[in-house]
Amino acid sequence: MNKVKRVFGRSGRLIILLLLIVSTFSYAMFQGGFVSWFVFYTISPFLLYSLLFAFAPIRIVDFKREITPAKLHRGDSAQVTISFQNKSLFPFVFLSVRELGENISKVDYKKERPNQIFFVGWKRKFEWTYELPQVERGVIQFRGLQLTFSDFFGWSIRYKFLEENRNVLVYPKLTEMKYKPFQMQFEHGGVLSPFSMIKDTSLVTGIRDYQPGDKYSWIHWKSFAKNETLRTKEFEDRQTQDIFITIDQTMDKNFEYAVDLTASILHSVVKNHGDISFLATGEKRHYFPKIKTQSQLEKVFQHLAIIQPNTKLSFESIMVNEIGLLNSATLIIVTGELTDQLKQFFIKGSKMNQGIVCFVVTDTDTQQTRTTISNAKVVPISKDNIENVFTEVMKP
Repeated sequence: MNKVKRVFGRSGRLIILLLLIVSTFSYAMFQGGFVSWFVFYTISPFLLYSLLFAFAPIRIVDFKREITPAKLHRGDSAQVTISFQNKSLFPFVFLSVRELGENISKVDYKKERPNQIFFVGWKRKFEWTYELPQVERGVIQFRGLQLTFSDFFGWSIRYKFLEENRNVLVYPKLTEMKYKPFQMQFEHGGVLSPFSMIKDTSLVTGIRDYQPGDKYSWIHWKSFAKNETLRTKEFEDRQTQDIFITIDQTMDKNFEYAVDLTASILHSVVKNHGDISFLATGEKRHYFPKIKTQSQLEKVFQHLAIIQPNTKLSFESIMVNEIGLLNSATLIIVTGELTDQLKQFFIKGSKMNQGIVCFVVTDTDTQQTRTTISNAKVVPISKDNIENVFTEVMKP
C-alpha cells in the first residue's frame, strides 16, 4: 500500500511540475512584457532542475552501521554511527535520513524515529551519529534507512531505501557482587550447605606416589626424570556448592530488577567457579544445567535478554513438574512479590530439596522483615542493594 502511494504521489508531483512549466510559459507568451518573461526565466532553472531530478538515478553504496559499545546492558547509552557514500552523478540538494525498525529505549522512537538532514551538492561521503539513551532489556531491531531526496522547493521528492535486517540484544544489567557461599541456619536446625569437593588443578600442594586411577595429566614428570618413579601431583581441595536458580515469570511487579538480580547471581557464581543451573519458568521451559563456562553463561544471558512474564500457570504447578531437576541442590527463587502461591510451595516442598532461598526484589531500601517458611528463607532485596545479596542471606 505504501509503495502504491509513493508511485501515485510521484506521478502527481510530476504532473503538477509539468503544469507549472506550461502555465508559466503560457503566461509569458500571452501576457508579454518584461515582468512576465522575467518571472518565467527566473523560475525556469528551478523547474528544469526539478524535472531532471525526477528521473535522475540514485546510487548509494557502502552503507555501514557501528554501535558502541558492542555489548549493551539495560540502562546503557549507545552511540549509533551510520555512514554511506553517494555515487550519483546528479547533484542533489537536500537529503533526509530516517531510521527504520524498532528501537527499544526509554525515548519513544515509535512516535519520532531518529533522523538527520544533509545538504548534498557534490558531497560524496556522509556520516551520522545519534544516541540511544538508557536502552531497555530486549532486542533493538534495525531494518535499514529511508533516504528522502528533495529539490529546492519540494516540487519533486525521491525515496531510496537501504535495507538491513539486524537485531542487537540488550542484556540484563549486571552488578558486581561480594560473593560468599550460601551457609544458612534455619529455625529447625538444618544447615543449607550442600558442598562437594573438587580439585583445583591450578594450586599444587605437593607430590605423592602414583596410584591406579590417577589422571595422566597429574603425573609429576620432573620427579620421574630424576628417579624413574611415577609420582602424582597433589592439589588443593576446594568446596563447591550446587545451586539451582529460577526466576518467577508469573509476576509483573519489579520483573526487570528480578532479571537483573538473576543475571548478576549467575555471573558471580560462575566467576567464582561455583556449580549453578538455571530454569526459566515461562510458557516454554528452558533449562540450563551446570553452567561453568563463559560460552554457557552467554547462552543464558541471551535467553534472559528476551524473557517476559508470560506464563499463565502458577509458580507452584511449574516447580512441581520440574522438581526432579533439583536433586540435592540449593533452590534460589527470584521474584518481585511474595505471593500466597509461593508460600504454599515452600510448605509443600519442604522435603523436596536441601533448602530454598527466595529473593524478593523491593522498590525501596527500607528494612523489611526476613521470614522463614518451613526450610525456605525469604530475603527482601532492594533494587539498589543487589551487590550485597550474598551477605544479606547470611544475616539472621
